[in-house]
Amino acid sequence: MEQKNYYSAVKVRLTAIFCLLITVPMVILALFTISNLKDSAVKKIELSLGRLVDHKNEVISLFLKEKADLLAMMVGMYPIEYLGHQENLNNLFRSLNQEGSIVDLHVINSAGNQLAYVGPYASSITGKSYHDAQWFQEVLIKGSHVSDIFLGFRNVPHFVVAVTDPLKTYVLRATINSEAFNNLLLSSLIGPNGDSFIVNRDGELQTPSRQGVKELSAEDRGYLEHHEGTAIINNGKTITATRWVKDGQWCLYVKTRIEDSLAAFYQTRNSVLIIIFLTGMAFLGLAALLAHYFLHRLESYDRRRTELGAQMGQMEKMASVGRLAAGIAHEINNPLQMITNQAGWIAELLPDEDPALVKNMDEYTKAIEQIRHHVRRAGTITHRLLGFSRKLSSEKQNVQMNDLIEEAITFVEREAGYNNITIARDYKEDLPTTMTDGSQLQQVFLNLLNNAVDAVGKGGRLEIRTTVDGEGRLVLEFADNGPGIKPENLKQIFDPFFTTKEPGKGTGLGLYITYDIVQKLGGTVKVENRKGGGAVFTIVLPVITLGSSR
Repeated sequence: MEQKNYYSAVKVRLTAIFCLLITVPMVILALFTISNLKDSAVKKIELSLGRLVDHKNEVISLFLKEKADLLAMMVGMYPIEYLGHQENLNNLFRSLNQEGSIVDLHVINSAGNQLAYVGPYASSITGKSYHDAQWFQEVLIKGSHVSDIFLGFRNVPHFVVAVTDPLKTYVLRATINSEAFNNLLLSSLIGPNGDSFIVNRDGELQTPSRQGVKELSAEDRGYLEHHEGTAIINNGKTITATRWVKDGQWCLYVKTRIEDSLAAFYQTRNSVLIIIFLTGMAFLGLAALLAHYFLHRLESYDRRRTELGAQMGQMEKMASVGRLAAGIAHEINNPLQMITNQAGWIAELLPDEDPALVKNMDEYTKAIEQIRHHVRRAGTITHRLLGFSRKLSSEKQNVQMNDLIEEAITFVEREAGYNNITIARDYKEDLPTTMTDGSQLQQVFLNLLNNAVDAVGKGGRLEIRTTVDGEGRLVLEFADNGPGIKPENLKQIFDPFFTTKEPGKGTGLGLYITYDIVQKLGGTVKVENRKGGGAVFTIVLPVITLGSSR
């Protein structure tokens, strides 16, 4: 559980690190991209607003110039005697006012007296003198005049355009409908909260504000300073474009709220955020996969390190057992040799004795034979111990599998005899020898035999068979009639530390070491349940001869 918690914590840390490595740059990229997009959108709004003001300036200038040029053309074509006639002026008015932008026409002589008038205010204007009017004096001096927009006695917003003939004998004045002029600004595409209007030099509105503003704010008054071309002012909330028109007499204002003009930016921003979000999710998924991959590699490395440690421990244990066995065998061999020598010496002395004087001569003879028999038996045991210790040194030699298996059986046959377990052999007589590590294979056979003895219990049966398959490989089968292996355990039977034995009776390393040794020796090992009950382990090993390429 502690190890599982450790790997879970490592996985969380790895995932967090990968997420930070991906999320932080993605957030920075998103903020940088959105900031640049917004700056570009604002610059685009400023550029668009500047172009709009330039265009409106051209439209207004063209409108005023058109009216002034039209009147100038009329005074150039017709003398005062012609236009001073009311019927002629009526005809001219109808010809000039087809668009409905001219309210009335005045013909005024050089003394300022009105000679003729056509329009809706004839009763109020007939006989009126303009000799002292400032605009009249300006016309006579400059040749033309365009007034500010004012109410006048008519109480209707309007402005006048007046021109004089080249000889300055009379003035032709036209009153322009301010509605037609105002419509030139109403077509400005500046958003629902935008505004456009014209003011004079004193800041007085010459056209109505789209937002109903009656007078300039203190901020807008600050933009009245005269400048050339179009000025763009961005205060963070609104963008204002101003331009002086009508020879610097009027100032055109066009304003828009930044938020109202960023609809395209918000659409682009949302698209970018969606793309970044989806990309981020994909990278986060990749981060989770990478964390899982590295954790899996770490677990594999730790597991392999643990396995190697277990193998080293097992090898050290076997080496210690081998040294202990060798020491015991040598210590026992010396007394056995002395016992053998003494028994032989006694056996040589007995024939020289007088049977009549030596009682129980036959018993002595039998005892000597029993001593020799048990010494030979003890010698066989020490010989096996010495053979086992020598085989623990890892070196390849020419091995006969039948003999090696038989030697391994001797280590378990006493326990098998105590439990009445039968060990049946079916060895192929002409089984070929192979160059391999006999000590390692003996450990494999001991593991399989010990497991089989534990599995069958009392009265069980082991079957060992050796043969050669069609490819010339050695096939070694270790079968038993025990309970077999549960199907769900077959896939992990060779995993390290996996055991089906009771706690304290197995480390779970025996079959793992068996599998590892066989693999390293170029063979394979598999396990399956027998149809009649029990399990069978099958080892397949290559036949390697001295000088072969394998």
